Amino acid sequence: MSITVIDQGPELYWFVSNALLQEDIVLKHIQNISAGEKNILQDLPTIVIMNGDDKSLQPEVFINRMRNHVFARNTLFIVITADTSVDYKKDLLIAGAGQILYRGRGFSPSPKFFASLIKWFLTNKDPDPQIFDFKPAPFQAEAEFTSYGRIGWINSTQCMIETNVNLNPGQSIEIKNTLFDELEIRNTKLECIEKNKVGRYYQYANSILCKIVSKDQFKDPKKISAWIENNCDTSRHKPIKLVYFEADSDYRDEIKSMIKSDKRYCARGYDTIDNLQEVLNYQIPQLVLINRALIQKDKAKFEAMKNFIQSNFCYCVTYSNSDIFKIEDFKKNYEFAMHSPTPIDLTLLESMIFKLENKLPDNLKTDKNKIYFNKHSNYSRLSFHSPCQLKEIALNGAGVDLPFSVSNFCACEISSNAFATAEMNRSQFFRVFNNKVTANGVYHRMVFMGQNVKDNEQVRNSIEKINEVGFERWLNGDTDSEKKKS
Repeated sequence: MSITVIDQGPELYWFVSNALLQEDIVLKHIQNISAGEKNILQDLPTIVIMNGDDKSLQPEVFINRMRNHVFARNTLFIVITADTSVDYKKDLLIAGAGQILYRGRGFSPSPKFFASLIKWFLTNKDPDPQIFDFKPAPFQAEAEFTSYGRIGWINSTQCMIETNVNLNPGQSIEIKNTLFDELEIRNTKLECIEKNKVGRYYQYANSILCKIVSKDQFKDPKKISAWIENNCDTSRHKPIKLVYFEADSDYRDEIKSMIKSDKRYCARGYDTIDNLQEVLNYQIPQLVLINRALIQKDKAKFEAMKNFIQSNFCYCVTYSNSDIFKIEDFKKNYEFAMHSPTPIDLTLLESMIFKLENKLPDNLKTDKNKIYFNKHSNYSRLSFHSPCQLKEIALNGAGVDLPFSVSNFCACEISSNAFATAEMNRSQFFRVFNNKVTANGVYHRMVFMGQNVKDNEQVRNSIEKINEVGFERWLNGDTDSEKKKS
């Protein structure tokens, strides 16, 4: 567990080190982007903190590149900046920034809040509810929820998507997407058929098979079918998901050079097998390549591989970069896997992929009636929209009711006239802290992203007035506490 700070000057590093003085976390200060990239790819730090005002860093470009790297995609990023404009926040959010904190002249984030933020990042899937001091005031108002996801493939009536929205079978949600706009398909919703059966290509909590529901259920499927027929040459299917487990940073560089974007496989990499069971169930790969040194270090955890192979179409190949571990012992003890006598090179990898592709079951093979979008295609991007209810507001976040659950750590946008009444921007950005089922749906506690000093003061003032006169009177502009007393 480590944190890297990327900034030309020392001030940001001093702030981080002072805020985390009581924490046992290794800190490293890097002064330029090339050294920062090298550090990330070699050390795989848990969190990277960047100066968002240093134009040479281009955080939104850098974060997007790192979040698409075979091994670095699990690193979390915090951007500290004086630019909290809506467009910049959206760019950072879409690139994959975990949090955006305001730092302006004479102002820095609260060290206490920052330390709590780091603790949250380190336990984001199941955080301690007491990490943040959450003192909400009533803030009951109609609102609109927006989040983002990807389309993996589409046919005339269905699509496979990846999203942080946790739809259950039968539930639906409104979506917006460039393809549906171009085809003039109106009132588009996606209805969940099944979820989490095929693994992920991107970094969302759920992969969901959906039925496409639109205004004209007779003509719209024909429009999509015709578009697919005319654009079949744009389809980019990668039927094989490959997962690497490799601790040696130099060999990880070799692995990265083997992964070609124009091949029919995609790859993910991890430096330990600590969460092997979780990774396998999340990715659902068809090929796993693992260094025998990691198995030797923790044999008990490797047993998850045997159970996974028994239940899924998957092959596991072990390899070694040294002669320390006798391959005969692995062949004897782990008959469910194959064991390469040599390290994996490009020729061997492509030979494996070729043989594996010929054995693929029908449900994993390329379907000519589907378009598989390239990750760089605008058609692959979609946004989710739903009405929601604001319930409460606090200095560091808000409480929101949704008709479905959203995964912890999901980034989203909540728009409401109530924020405008508080003299803030009508649209506010959040990251989901946790959720629980209630009688009114699913309650989500959210943490603000990218608030500046003005927004923070407006929230503080609004909370004070709401506590004095009540939410309804505050909403109607009646904030005279003397009238309440009389």
